[in-house]
Amino acid sequence: MKKLVLILLSVIVLIPCGLYAQKKGTSNPKGHNIVFNIKGAKDEKVYLAVYFREKLILKDSAAVTMTKSGPQFIFKGDEPYQGGLYKLVSQKHFPYLDFVIDGSQNFTVNCDTTGSVENVVYTNSPQNDEVLAFQKKTVVAQKRMTELHKSLDEAKKANNQTDIDKYTEDIKTLNKEMKDYILALIDRNPTYLFSKMQRGYQEIEIPEAPVDANGKKDSTFQFRYYLHHYWDNIDLGDSRLLFTPMLEPKIKEYFNNLLKYQEPDTINILVDEILVRTEKDTLMFHFFVDWLAYHYETSKILGHDGVFVHLVKNNHLKGKCTWLDEDILKQYEKRAKHLEPILIGKQSQELIIPDTSMTDDFSKWHSSYRLPKPYVILWFYDPDCPTCKKESKKLRALYDSLENIGKRNFDVYAVANDADIDRWKKYVKENNYPWINVGGNKANIDYLDAYNIYESGNPAMFILNEKREIILNRRIEMNTIPEVLEQYAKRQASKK
Repeated sequence: MKKLVLILLSVIVLIPCGLYAQKKGTSNPKGHNIVFNIKGAKDEKVYLAVYFREKLILKDSAAVTMTKSGPQFIFKGDEPYQGGLYKLVSQKHFPYLDFVIDGSQNFTVNCDTTGSVENVVYTNSPQNDEVLAFQKKTVVAQKRMTELHKSLDEAKKANNQTDIDKYTEDIKTLNKEMKDYILALIDRNPTYLFSKMQRGYQEIEIPEAPVDANGKKDSTFQFRYYLHHYWDNIDLGDSRLLFTPMLEPKIKEYFNNLLKYQEPDTINILVDEILVRTEKDTLMFHFFVDWLAYHYETSKILGHDGVFVHLVKNNHLKGKCTWLDEDILKQYEKRAKHLEPILIGKQSQELIIPDTSMTDDFSKWHSSYRLPKPYVILWFYDPDCPTCKKESKKLRALYDSLENIGKRNFDVYAVANDADIDRWKKYVKENNYPWINVGGNKANIDYLDAYNIYESGNPAMFILNEKREIILNRRIEMNTIPEVLEQYAKRQASKK
C-alpha cells in the first residue's frame, strides 16, 4: 500500500482537456450518480482518480454526508465520466478501491477504509461484480501460490524429489486454473472494459516457422509474426483502454524495444497497420498519431526521422488530424518538407562550391559527388563555433590516423557557414586541413537550406556512399565513423 500512496501523492493532477475530454456525441442525460458508503471513514472529502497511461489523474472529489449507516460520499453530475479504470482515494491519499466506470454510471458501493476487497459490495454494477470476483479470486490464488513456492523451496533444500514434483505440478495446476478463469471471464462478457483489459494481458500464440523445400526453417518468421500480431488481443478501436494501466506498458514494449532498431520501412508498415485499427475510434486515433509523431520526431535512433516524415505525409497532410489548427499543421508540413530530402537512403543533393580562392575559375569549385573515395563526409561547420573547432580536430585526428595506415576510405567535404569570408580563409589556412574546404556565398544551390542547416545548426554531418546516397544524417562521435562504415558495408553485402 505504501508504494501506491507515494504514487498518488506525486501524480494526482487536474485531468487535461481536449484529447482526454469525453467524446462528442456520447452525452448521457442520466450523467453519473455513484454513491460510496465507506465504513469507518474519517475523511471530509474523498477523491476520484482515473488511470491514464501509467499515472493517476484527478477527476473529481466528493464531500462527506453523514447518514444513519455512516459516512457517505456521492459523485453526481449531468455528464457521464470517461469510461476507464478508476481509483477511490482518501483525503490523505490512501487508496481505498479500484473499480470500473463503464456503461451505467448509477450504482452504489459499500466498502471500508482497509482497502480489502473482502469488504466490498456493489449494487447495480454487474461489471464491477465481475471485477470484484476476479480480485477475490486473485487474492486467494496469490496466497496459495506463495505457500506452494515456499513448500517447493523447502523440498529443493531437502532434495525431496517426490515433493518437488508434487509442488511443481500444483503450481502448474493453479496457473492453469487462473488462466481458465480469466478466459471464461473474457468469453462471458467480451464487450466489458474489464474483459478487454484481461484479454490485452494475454500472450499471442506464435505458430511454428514454416519449412522450405530444403527442410530449412525461416529463422525470422516467428519474430516477424509477433510484430504483425502483437496487437491482436488489444482492441485499438476502444479508447476506454487509454484510461487503464494495461495499454501503456504494451506501447513501450512495442515501440521502445521490439521496433527500436528495425528499418524505417518496416516500422512504417507496422505503424500504418496500427493506425488503421484505431481509425474507428477518434480518440484512440488522435492519441496514437500524436504519440507516434512526438516519439519519432524526438527519437535519437538513426532513421527514425523517416518514420516521422511518413506519419506526417500520410496523416497530418491528408486532413486526418482534424484536432490540429492550421498553424500547427503548417509547422508539421514545414518540418517534414525539410527532413524528407535528407533522410537515410535519399540521393544527396550535389554541392558545387568554391574553395578559399573564391574565384570564378571553375577549376577551383568542388563537387561533393566527384571525389575519389567510396564514402564522403559532408561536414558543415562555423569557424567561430567552439564545438565545431573541437569536433573538426577530432575528425582531423581520425583522418590522419587512417591515412597513415592506408585505411582511409572516405573523403571530407567541409562546408563553412560564415558570413565573414576573411575569417574563414584565415581559419582554413591556420589549421591546414587536408580535405576539401569550401564555403562563401556562391554555390549551385542554397546548401544551408538543402541540408536543413538553418534549422539544425552547426556542426552537422552527413555520410554518403558510392552512389552519393545518404547513409547517415546526423553527427556521431568521430571515432565511431570506421565502425559505422564497416557495419554499413556488411549490411549491403548481406542484402546482395
